[in-house]
Amino acid sequence: HFSNSSNPSSLTSSSPAVGTDEAITKTNRVSSQLKAIYTENILPAEKRYRYDYFYESPFLTDVEFDAKPQVMLVGQYSVGKTSFIRYMLGRDFPGARIGPEPTTDRFTCLINGPEERTIPGNALSVHPDLPFRGLERFGVSFLSRFEGSQLPSSVLR
Repeated sequence: HFSNSSNPSSLTSSSPAVGTDEAITKTNRVSSQLKAIYTENILPAEKRYRYDYFYESPFLTDVEFDAKPQVMLVGQYSVGKTSFIRYMLGRDFPGARIGPEPTTDRFTCLINGPEERTIPGNALSVHPDLPFRGLERFGVSFLSRFEGSQLPSSVLR
């Protein structure tokens, strides 16, 4: 962040922590406002017209609103998706498989947690603290190819 002065010699950078705190505050404010709009205006209409029944999509919960953004990597076999994730994490993760032939035949979501473990997709979709409830509608065939890889990681925090 730089001051709005037209004199280049008066440009000063502020502390990165101050900018980060301000961005977090603004992000939280926008998120709270969106949640309020949904809860007060959209959710009543969804309930009145049975949106969850006709579109087979559950109502949004606080967990979905409060969840961190998610990034999805998509690509052909053996182009480096898993290697890229390992590079970003600085380590291997549970369930990672790398080889010259197609090795990853599933959708894997990485989750920060206290211990290393693999979590089956059906367990992720019913976990009350995770934002994957909506995936139940894709059925057992999808959920059997979906898994969570939990590990302690500052990148995932």
